[in-house]
Amino acid sequence: MVKNIVLALVLLLSLGISSSQFDKKVTVLNQSRSDKVVEIFKEMMRAYEEEDLSGFFSYVSEDRFVQDYMTFYDAIDKDMRVYDILNVDTWIDKITEDGVKRYLYVTWDKRYQSTTSNNELSKKGYSRFLFDEVNGKYKLIGLAGNNFWGGSLSEWTRDMPEIAGQVNRLPDFTIANASTSSFDIKNIGTADYIGDIQWKVSCGGSTVASGTYNGGLSVNSSIAINFSLGQCYSAPTISVDPNNLVRESNENNNQTSLAF
Repeated sequence: MVKNIVLALVLLLSLGISSSQFDKKVTVLNQSRSDKVVEIFKEMMRAYEEEDLSGFFSYVSEDRFVQDYMTFYDAIDKDMRVYDILNVDTWIDKITEDGVKRYLYVTWDKRYQSTTSNNELSKKGYSRFLFDEVNGKYKLIGLAGNNFWGGSLSEWTRDMPEIAGQVNRLPDFTIANASTSSFDIKNIGTADYIGDIQWKVSCGGSTVASGTYNGGLSVNSSIAINFSLGQCYSAPTISVDPNNLVRESNENNNQTSLAF
């Protein structure tokens, strides 16, 4: 009887130790996975700031990317061509799990300088980065929230999924000092804009002049646009962001008609 009791105690004790060791291994494994994701994010930041396009995309999975991979590629390529990163501060808010996948939530603050206009622009945001394990290595497969990467390409930024806690300050373009040969695009919103701004001039329903300004536009600043009206026999209409590619706080003040 005593022998059976001793054997039972030994068995229970061994099970307790095994369970504890198992839990410890799971905890260490989860910490290891999260640590790997943080390191990958840091390496992506380094490649981004050094304008190393191939290095950056070595950490992105083309096959598992949940958004349009080529649009993201074009957006990062354009970021590196048209803007110099002056300073980036990041704060990791939290990491959540979905099996082996990791969601990295980051608060950030960036300052850029346009390589075309030398304008200095700043942007703050809150973003979510989704990483998955691919052949034993973690790679980025999706983004959401504010545009931390790829903000220069409106085709990428327009359809970015929103998340709770993201910064909702937006630019707002309007037209000022309009004449038959020039006008100003002004940002009267609450956020600097980093990216392209399309414009066009129409006459009698036909486009007579159009273009794209890609120098970025800070809050309360403006840029003068010159154009040639050509043969126009009716009141011309000037439109900024005519295809609604840029998310603005007011989408209804981007057009004006001239007295003729």
